Amino acid sequence: MKRIIVFVLALVLLTSFVACAAQSAKEVEKSTKDAVDQVENGTNEAKSEPLTIAVVPKSLNNPVFLEARTGAEEAGEELGIEIIYAGPPNPDSTEQVAIMEGLIEKQVDGILIACNLAEALQPVIDRAVGEGIVVATFDSDSPDSMRSFYIGSNNYEFGKVSAEWMNDILPEGGEVGVLTGIVGIANLEERITGFKDNINDNIDLLPIQTGEDDIQKSVEVVNQFTAANPDMAAWWFDGGWPFIAEPSALTELTKFTDNGGKLVSVDSLYPMLQYVEIGVADVLIGQNMYECGLEGVRNIVKIVNGESVDTDMIWTDMEIVTADNVEEVKSNKEPW
Repeated sequence: MKRIIVFVLALVLLTSFVACAAQSAKEVEKSTKDAVDQVENGTNEAKSEPLTIAVVPKSLNNPVFLEARTGAEEAGEELGIEIIYAGPPNPDSTEQVAIMEGLIEKQVDGILIACNLAEALQPVIDRAVGEGIVVATFDSDSPDSMRSFYIGSNNYEFGKVSAEWMNDILPEGGEVGVLTGIVGIANLEERITGFKDNINDNIDLLPIQTGEDDIQKSVEVVNQFTAANPDMAAWWFDGGWPFIAEPSALTELTKFTDNGGKLVSVDSLYPMLQYVEIGVADVLIGQNMYECGLEGVRNIVKIVNGESVDTDMIWTDMEIVTADNVEEVKSNKEPW
């Protein structure tokens, strides 16, 4: 009798074990199928935390990048993601590399970076991509890197359009001073190339001056060079650094334009508009840095989520500001 009871119990346990094993196999099969579906559909539900996207400007002391930050943060609110804004105090590729390495260590989901020097940033961009981080560039590209896309101005076109305006302003030619930020920065070099390729033959370009991508330094350089070149007919700024300062700081430049000197500048930030209003600047050719931040973050998130972006070069629009439309342009910008 005892043998029969033991046999029955063993049979029951065996049956239960087989049933559980079959159920476990079905669950494993279902889990595997779900995981495959997630990979194929470009989704990953395992990560419940919000995405984190970092925006890395060339420097924190250049206010042109604040509009990109605003756009990025608005995209962050719209998409429910975290935005980190981190950059070097001054334009410095080595410090940008260190910031990128920190972001890789943090394992952010995406990085939008304005590169100081393309070749210096390429290795760390490639390393970030190798770690599974989506990287895109804005304002200044690293075209040979593994970045997903560039968003920003067509910098050659900005130089070309600047030259066309200068040709109209100086039909009889003359000497033109050129102010840049830092020699060797990709986007600024592209603007200079576009300007040189399209300027009239009767216009002579004076030696290029550099303001080191710094507002105060740019003011000093412009005042000194203007005073030292009384025969100069016009200035071209390939970035708006001096015009972030108040007009009272640009004493020599104000004298220059009061005496008929002409001026064309890239950028059309809010404080720069006053220079058109008071007749110091003839033309401002503006970038859309807000769009860089907004659409840059939106497109990085698309890629993180397995979607594709149509092109690896996303051009933002160009804003032309003259005395004829400065009031209208000003009414559509947020005061600083």
